[in-house]
Amino acid sequence: MAEVRVIARSVARKGKENQLRALLQGMLAPTRIEPGCKLYELYESDSKGRFYFYERWESQSVLDQHEATPHFKHLEQTIGELVDEPLEVNILKGL
Repeated sequence: MAEVRVIARSVARKGKENQLRALLQGMLAPTRIEPGCKLYELYESDSKGRFYFYERWESQSVLDQHEATPHFKHLEQTIGELVDEPLEVNILKGL
């Protein structure tokens, strides 16, 4: 199984920065205890309202299981009203 690395980006709608930050921070604890999660970190850019997750997973199947969790489903259902554009998820390949 090949390790999977992810960078996910979200951009808050003006005035929704604090709500988006809180929603994303709420993902940290439950995700970090998921089987196969090697790293799950949240960063905020110096450009106001831009947030990035950096993730490392044991395999694609483990990442797929993450996307089926209740906390991820809650994120999907809630994030739309807080962002200017869809959540951008990038699977990274080493060079």
